[in-house]
Amino acid sequence: MLNNSQKGVSLIITFFIAIIILFIVLSISTLLYSEIKVIRNMGNSMSAFYAAESGVEKVLYYDRKMPVGDTRGICNICTPGACPDCLGYNCEPLDTALVGCNPETCSNCKITFSGDIIQGKKYYNIDAIVNQQCRISNINLNSYGFYENVSRAINFGSDIKVSSIVMSPSATADTQGQSINMTISVTISDLDGIGIKDDLVTVTISGLGTENGNICEPECDGGGHQDPCCMYREFALTPQGNGIYRKQWNYGKVGENYTINIFALDNLGYCVQVSDVTITYE
Repeated sequence: MLNNSQKGVSLIITFFIAIIILFIVLSISTLLYSEIKVIRNMGNSMSAFYAAESGVEKVLYYDRKMPVGDTRGICNICTPGACPDCLGYNCEPLDTALVGCNPETCSNCKITFSGDIIQGKKYYNIDAIVNQQCRISNINLNSYGFYENVSRAINFGSDIKVSSIVMSPSATADTQGQSINMTISVTISDLDGIGIKDDLVTVTISGLGTENGNICEPECDGGGHQDPCCMYREFALTPQGNGIYRKQWNYGKVGENYTINIFALDNLGYCVQVSDVTITYE
């Protein structure tokens, strides 16, 4: 009887030991599986990052290697057939009242497209915004890379640093006999004492047609004015002292609207801009 009881206890102890060993094995397997999954995701993460980087390289290639004149080359993607591997591309102006997705302007455009690296398994999506600040084009880019349900993103921008100086523009127009005169003035308040680059306080005037970058095509002659024509002019304002800059412009046409933009740089190279000041020759 004693031997039979001891044999039963041994069986129970063996059973419990087997359960403990099984639990340890399962725990180790779970930990190893988690580690393997983490390691695999690290590899997928790197692949997704490199996919996003491929998108950035695509944008930089078009922007730097395929410009039209002095504009950004990124808007060439908007030209049908220019980028055959840019999938589902879409280009639309940020401000629908302005042009800007045309490669000759490229200053007011949101560009989206995708690139397939490994047939739907590894790809990137691009979201690029091009705008213009102080006549300098800048771009903000988001590139999203995807691989095996893992995604990574790269973002960079080239915004222009904005000055703290304050500009108060004004423009008046009048006719004197056969002459039409427009006087453009701006008062600049340098509140921080940074200093203004006097020779770089400039104005642009556009009217009588569409502005094509900095090119006036066809030009308006000084008398009979070919109509329609581009009346785009750019010139510096003359310092008058006490923060006042002024210039007279007399190439206007009675009854026409003109849009004036004024730009200035401070001594740190930062810019400020006053846009869309409108005046009509009466």
